[in-house]
Amino acid sequence: MIRLVTFDFWDTLVTDAPANLRAQRTLRVAAIRRALRDAGHLVSEAEAEDVHERSGVLLAERFWSLNRDPSPEEQLRLVLDTVEPGVAARLAPPAFAAALAGYTEPVLAYPPELCPNAAQAVRELAARGVAVGIVSNTGRTPGAVLRRVLERYGLLAYFGAVSARAGVAAEEALHIGDNPDADVVGAQGVGMRAAHYTAGFRRASAQADLIIPDLSMLPDEVFRVASPAAGG
Repeated sequence: MIRLVTFDFWDTLVTDAPANLRAQRTLRVAAIRRALRDAGHLVSEAEAEDVHERSGVLLAERFWSLNRDPSPEEQLRLVLDTVEPGVAARLAPPAFAAALAGYTEPVLAYPPELCPNAAQAVRELAARGVAVGIVSNTGRTPGAVLRRVLERYGLLAYFGAVSARAGVAAEEALHIGDNPDADVVGAQGVGMRAAHYTAGFRRASAQADLIIPDLSMLPDEVFRVASPAAGG
């Protein structure tokens, strides 16, 4: 029996419109520019945008392509040091803290929307005694900020496993996400069952234990999945 369902965050629980992403990026670029100015390195808006793009390539190479997320502080230092090694170290602690907030919190000004029926699925699973958690990469927005997004939608209290161990064996857990590789293959690789959230338009994964085109289906479908130990 499945006792825990973990959700991917982006494009499973929430989704961001292109206009939102552009607005968030504009705020983040402005924060980078201010931080560099405070460190004594004046750059134009175009140069700050270039720092944002070049640092994204470095972050992908060193972390994201390896399925790792650096700490917010480590990420900001890498971004600022893209201009010149040691730039981040020139910031006084209050200036660094302000830069960190400006870099990591644009999503609070332009929050993503909940995916259709995501709140319903989370609440129904919890009501049926299934623990719910989140297993997700974070990108440029750390988990502490994403928790505030969930809190805004009244969902944070349902998630007992966001970054901690859940006390459930892998074979009693199911992960749901939109990515057939990271979410389906990744979850099955550690012994969990996997549901592919297709949102009604993505090509369904042939390897998934469940195909979920609509999140309202998830609470019922979870109880039709037997754990491997039960011979399912």
